[in-house]
Amino acid sequence: MRRLQVRFLSGVPNKNVMTKYTNRYGDEFTFEKNENGNIDWKGDLKYTRYGWNDDDKIIFVDPSGGPYIPVGTNMSLYGLDGIVSGFVDHGDYWEILIEDKTL
Repeated sequence: MRRLQVRFLSGVPNKNVMTKYTNRYGDEFTFEKNENGNIDWKGDLKYTRYGWNDDDKIIFVDPSGGPYIPVGTNMSLYGLDGIVSGFVDHGDYWEILIEDKTL
């Protein structure tokens, strides 16, 4: 079983503005808080599947090799605060919408 590998760039979990994640294929992704309080998810997202609900809202994003992130995910798993409420595709990166930006 593979362990989650997250590097805390500030050295303190959940007090970061950016973290890095390495998936099972060795691809590196960054999660960085943006000026709106959401999280920009960048990396090799060329081969990514996603799903949506009946309202055409994206409810999960899953790049090849992971990480699979659905709505409702606590981003503390990746070193940042907030609960995922949705996604916006910006072409070369995903914006993860955060439910409560006051955390």
